[in-house]
Amino acid sequence: MSIPKSQSPNSRNSAASRSSILAHAIEEFAAQGVAGARTAAIADAASLHEAFSGLFESVLPMLQSSMSPGEKILRFARIHFEYLLQHPHYPRMIHQELSRVCNAGEPSREFRQIASTHFAPMHRIGVKAVQDGIDSGEFRKVTGPNVLSTLLGMNVFYFSSAPIVRIIRGVDPFSPESVREHIANSLDFIGAALFTDRAYGIKLAKKIATLSSALPPTLRGPAVSQCPAIEPPLPKPAHPGRGQSMQGKRAVHES
Repeated sequence: MSIPKSQSPNSRNSAASRSSILAHAIEEFAAQGVAGARTAAIADAASLHEAFSGLFESVLPMLQSSMSPGEKILRFARIHFEYLLQHPHYPRMIHQELSRVCNAGEPSREFRQIASTHFAPMHRIGVKAVQDGIDSGEFRKVTGPNVLSTLLGMNVFYFSSAPIVRIIRGVDPFSPESVREHIANSLDFIGAALFTDRAYGIKLAKKIATLSSALPPTLRGPAVSQCPAIEPPLPKPAHPGRGQSMQGKRAVHES
């Protein structure tokens, strides 16, 4: 009896080999930077782009969905953190490259390609979600790119400051308790600072913080699997002077 192609040992071995190569390449990038990584560790140029494509693919469907801008931005912040948690070498890669830029004066050609291929499209869609929230009245009148940089910066700094946190606070930043605490606090901060209806923003942030995960099911890992179950749907907020159309945009989607 023949073995289906998708189930063949050769196919499985090839996928395992590819995964091993990619994992090794990511470790090399994190340790040496994009331009400094050894060619033998990379195997091919596609490995680097494959390493960064997962985050964009994780947030794109959600950002293009019919969710309200507020829910999109809060989920974006959580997905970004969870993805970094599942791929701890990614923040190190970014910091390694930024350190190299400080010494060399400009980003490497490889990193420019990564930024234009993966970071820039995600940034444009994220900024659009912020602007949609401003235009609809859901968000305060803020500057979209700055908001996005701030919420992503909170997550990236969490990883870069982890050694200091261990020393001055005596806690493990990556324990389930610390992870849940960061998710809850960062989303609460966004909800309180960004939303026109501050009370609603805080409630929505709490709802999204208590999801078991914001990542697509195929990318979920054990790191945040112990979070509490999702809370009941929130009531739609009332906004004097904005009418029923504004309330309709506030529907909170279940995961």
